[in-house]
Amino acid sequence: GQTGSGKTFTMVGPSEECDSFQHELRGVIPRSFEYIFNLISREREKRGPSFEFLCKCSFLEIYNEQIFDLLDPASVGLHLRENIRKGVFVDGLIEQSVTSAFDAYQVLKNGWINRRVASTSMNRESSRSHAVFTLTIESKVINHVCYVYLCLAKIII
Repeated sequence: GQTGSGKTFTMVGPSEECDSFQHELRGVIPRSFEYIFNLISREREKRGPSFEFLCKCSFLEIYNEQIFDLLDPASVGLHLRENIRKGVFVDGLIEQSVTSAFDAYQVLKNGWINRRVASTSMNRESSRSHAVFTLTIESKVINHVCYVYLCLAKIII
């Protein structure tokens, strides 16, 4: 979309000056985090102690055909790799564990600060890059006979 058309506002919500996570105009991403963690909470209540989950976030930026880890400002030119078990992944990308929607939003907010921006004629802080935020959810259910069911989901924003 065109610079200044509201893409960032739609996805994240109001600017950093206010608490976008609690704001009534918060964007699609904070609302998605709330929805996902509410589902996890309901699953926990339904299944009890036999249900365990682990959520991890990563945040990368593609700028001038190079990949940077937004959770590690010192990262330089990370590489795509492929593995039979993992599929396609970015080698060396940090995955930060989170336990709530607020934690996931904080990871997003901290990484957002590290994005590369430049001035354009339409927007003084336009991003000149593409950002990819990934929330990975691993869940494990142990039933009364000790069978373990493992489920993995990746949500890419």
